[in-house]
Amino acid sequence: FIVVLFIGYYGYKNLYEEPLNSKAQKQLFIAEQYFEKDSFKTALNGNDIFDGLIVIINKYSNTQAGSLAKYYAGICYLNTGDYKNAIAILDKYNSEDKLLLSIAKTAIGDAFSELNQPKEAIEYYNKAIDIESNQLTTPIVLMKCAKLHELENDYNNALKCYEAIKSNYPESTTAKNIDKYINSMMDR
Repeated sequence: FIVVLFIGYYGYKNLYEEPLNSKAQKQLFIAEQYFEKDSFKTALNGNDIFDGLIVIINKYSNTQAGSLAKYYAGICYLNTGDYKNAIAILDKYNSEDKLLLSIAKTAIGDAFSELNQPKEAIEYYNKAIDIESNQLTTPIVLMKCAKLHELENDYNNALKCYEAIKSNYPESTTAKNIDKYINSMMDR
């Protein structure tokens, strides 16, 4: 029985999954080129040369390339102003790459922010920080959170975000003028 199970697993991996992922990667490579040129609609919908991210997601959903296509598609939707689709597709994206997953959660926060849903935006920004905290993206995300807290008149939490930038990420570009934001919270 174990031998049959092994043969079945081996066959699935090597004869089905790997060739499928290879096809998906070829299509994704072309989509990435359009993505990098900010041709987001072409990346999403494809053209005569390739299927497009939406088809890649549907056709190759169980492959690594299909999963990565979700990330690219979500960012494309965000950049074309289709915030609801950005949220829907990025929320389905999962990855072992913590930084990329964190960026996807940040993008969901950005989409909610654009939809004027600050509470949801802050929730996803916090998820992004919890997934991957680093010197590059975390101060930026904390600044986004702080600005939304201010819009919600939640000055205490805005101040906490500003102070976290100052104390935890003092070398970041975001921290350069952070004292002015902290001082503005003290005046409230």
